[in-house]
Amino acid sequence: MFSNKKTPESQSSPINTLIGENCTIQGHIDSRDSIRIDGRVVGNICGGGTVILSEKGSVKGNIEAENLLVYGKVEGDLAVGNLDLKSTAHIVGNIETRALHIETGAVYQGSISMQEQKLPALDAEN
Repeated sequence: MFSNKKTPESQSSPINTLIGENCTIQGHIDSRDSIRIDGRVVGNICGGGTVILSEKGSVKGNIEAENLLVYGKVEGDLAVGNLDLKSTAHIVGNIETRALHIETGAVYQGSISMQEQKLPALDAEN
């Protein structure tokens, strides 16, 4: 029942912005902090921290963020550093990322472009 295993949410920075389940936002969201979306966003999201899209959350627009955890639905392109698609995720759009984790059950339709992760030790040699 209780576990010491940390979830990705608990490892990320604290949530500074919460879009509630019964809330719909139309327009661009730009935040340097972490965002959790339980409601609906129609517009682009630019998050400097972690963006968490809950199972009941949906976004119709593009998302840019350092970290993105998707439990809900996205119709739009994703440009993120680290992307984690949970089993309930449904994505329609293109993905550009450095790191990708997809759980069994996640649905994805689009193209994926993986950026190369440079290791500091290799960069020092050049």
